[in-house]
Amino acid sequence: MSDKEDGSDGVLQQPSESGREDAPSSGERLRLLDLFCCAGGAGRGYADAGFEVVGVDIEPQPRYPFTFIQADALALPLDFLRSFDAIHASPPCQGYSPMRHAPGGKEHPRLIGATRALLEAAGVPWVIENVEEARSEMRSPVMLCGTSFGLGTQGHDLQRHRLFETSFPLTAPPCEHSGRPVVGVYGGHARNRSAKHGGRGTCDGWEGGDVADGQEAMGIDWMTLDQISEAIPPAYTRFIGTILGGLLLTNGAARVQTTPAAMDNGLTT
Repeated sequence: MSDKEDGSDGVLQQPSESGREDAPSSGERLRLLDLFCCAGGAGRGYADAGFEVVGVDIEPQPRYPFTFIQADALALPLDFLRSFDAIHASPPCQGYSPMRHAPGGKEHPRLIGATRALLEAAGVPWVIENVEEARSEMRSPVMLCGTSFGLGTQGHDLQRHRLFETSFPLTAPPCEHSGRPVVGVYGGHARNRSAKHGGRGTCDGWEGGDVADGQEAMGIDWMTLDQISEAIPPAYTRFIGTILGGLLLTNGAARVQTTPAAMDNGLTT
């Protein structure tokens, strides 16, 4: 399962290249930097799309399935960022989530603006991901939904709407909401979110238990349920990575970079 390499235990190492602008040669693997990587939901999708992935997080991530560096993502040198073909960033969502208003809720930083400024300075193609409630701080994001990728468990659909702001054109597939009950994976539980289908309990009963159903619904089998609760399904970034990889292999990084707002995320010819 793991693609980790020896010597990747938190040491910030410069790759051999610096700031590639031309399309990679045939057979050369594209490299993606996964910022605020947590346990690797986004990274797995990009790896499935063919990228070599390196993750960065300020906290230790022993379950991260690829090369991992423990560091402050916003303090990384620009030369290091520019040594990758593309960058994905999932700044913490807690500052935007409705849960910030819950009793006893803590203040959390809102880092989308600072993250965007860093990625724009790096000048390579990039993706920023966050929750729906962060829309006001994102520029023309597209929304991905689990139903677009057939995600779910035990007759329940996974919706899990997430927003993606990109520096390159991206069009999202439509939601495929079926009217079936919806599974929610959050707070360390997999929950039936439909009251009319007997859900809305604090911890609903699932055949095989919460962990198995959370893993099946999200397409993730290496994380704890707490980690899955904070993850995005790899199917989302596999979709994005397939498009991004095709653009990079055809055009190179210099021509893929099309901000502002990736021309409103419309497809171009």
